[in-house]
Amino acid sequence: MNLPHFDFHMPRTLAECAGLLETYAGDAAIMSGGTELLVRMKYGLARPSHVVSLSDVGGLNEISYKNGSGLALGAGVRLERLLRSTAVREKYPSIPEAASLVATRQVRHMATLGGNLLQHTRCLYYNRSTTWGKAVPACVKRGGDVCHVVPGSKKCFAVYQGDMAPVLITLGAAVTFVSRSGEEELPLESFFTGDGNFPFRNTEGKVLARITIPDAPHPRIVRYKKYRLRDGIDFPLAGAAMALSMDGDRIAGLRICLTGVSSSPVLVTNTQDPASGKQLSNALVGELGRKAYEAAHPLPNLEGRPEERRAMIRYMVEDMLEEMLTEELRPL
Repeated sequence: MNLPHFDFHMPRTLAECAGLLETYAGDAAIMSGGTELLVRMKYGLARPSHVVSLSDVGGLNEISYKNGSGLALGAGVRLERLLRSTAVREKYPSIPEAASLVATRQVRHMATLGGNLLQHTRCLYYNRSTTWGKAVPACVKRGGDVCHVVPGSKKCFAVYQGDMAPVLITLGAAVTFVSRSGEEELPLESFFTGDGNFPFRNTEGKVLARITIPDAPHPRIVRYKKYRLRDGIDFPLAGAAMALSMDGDRIAGLRICLTGVSSSPVLVTNTQDPASGKQLSNALVGELGRKAYEAAHPLPNLEGRPEERRAMIRYMVEDMLEEMLTEELRPL
């Protein structure tokens, strides 16, 4: 499959990049590592006339940590670099843990953190070649008016399968976008729409510049588990991230976030969850496993049976909590 024709732009600043996006509004796509965009273009799923590369934009590859403030990651940081960064591995080891589960090493050397967060939703009826697409009526995400997964629905139920987003959401991450009018920061979890066709809120003319993760007031453990058919390459058919903060022997905060089971990451619990103030026990493990299971509603639009993917959510959440029952907490 060949790429369609497009004009290629290599701005050197975020302001220049935002200007190009404004000039070619609606007909331009941002390319960071290109591991997702170029595949979609080859399949005819994206046809921008202008591709704006971030490879020469300064400041997008920075990693910095300040005690008391937290970690700042440029959106252009390669996933493989997250595995080697001393600051990230020592202060937030769950981030390289999740990054190591993305695709293959070759892909991680190209793929960026921002690109992983902004990857489009996927579906068996969407992520196919143009030739295959002619064999069935166009679905909502392909510009048609039918949904092959939920007949009669006009909404798209394509699945968000990012690995990094659930971990960063449990860590309380915020994202900063830059446009011609300035900067805008918002919590990562509020960035997703829940609509498979248009999964992100108001990104037109904006560039994701950085991701910031605050320090936690209490020691915590953060984990991520991923269910997939193969150990490498595959997107998560179901994934669960968890951040557990403790104050002595009591839960100070608990955030559980799922991926691969909806059109956006699903935040099951947050710091105001009823689990706060309780001791972590086998009974609570079962209760939280059921809560995660009830929050997951996978559909038959990915490989693997929906009931199996849903069951794996419960298993992974309970497994992480059972590990934490016997693990010594340390600041992450």
